[in-house]
Amino acid sequence: MTTIVCAIKPEVKPFMDALQHKEKVAHKSLVVYKGILCGEEVMVARCGVGLIKSAAAVQALITDLGASKIIMSGTAGGIYKRLKIGDTVISDEIIYHEFGIDFIDSKADASLLEKADHVVYTTQFTQTVVIGRISSGSKFVTGKDRGLISSKYGPLCSDMETAAVSQVAIENNVPFIAVRSISDTKDKSGLINFFKYVSLASYNSFVVAQLLI
Repeated sequence: MTTIVCAIKPEVKPFMDALQHKEKVAHKSLVVYKGILCGEEVMVARCGVGLIKSAAAVQALITDLGASKIIMSGTAGGIYKRLKIGDTVISDEIIYHEFGIDFIDSKADASLLEKADHVVYTTQFTQTVVIGRISSGSKFVTGKDRGLISSKYGPLCSDMETAAVSQVAIENNVPFIAVRSISDTKDKSGLINFFKYVSLASYNSFVVAQLLI
């Protein structure tokens, strides 16, 4: 079953608002709902923040609940300077920026990426939507770290979950793609701006992610 994975409540909210025939799924550690979205039966899950929590959650979704396609949706810090608050990145490859590009270089599923490419070039969005590299690490990116990550690895944006989720999906032969919208940038940096724009970024990711189901 197609499964939408988000880290935090604001990222999950647009999906829960749109989900029809919601039914809570019993699980010992995860908050998961089944329902209908865009005419398809899906699961929506909140994994929690960070690499470890997200990896454990996705493995449980696959092993215990039969997730057969993973779409991660949520927010990210902008790394590429031309991306503005609310703009959206769809992953074509994912790296751990703390370990280096040679350690993990995961690719999004080819069929999902083809669908994403079609969506980007045939849909008119209110925000800029691009396909490119996403990086992940163990901490919220601020200050000089943003420039270091950009110069070394060239991602469009950075978060704290996507690399771990992609690796678990790949290890289980489950198609995966990520959709992340910008909640903070170099000019509008820090947690204050994240909390200011998290709802906007979360909604913009939802708008794009639902088209990939």
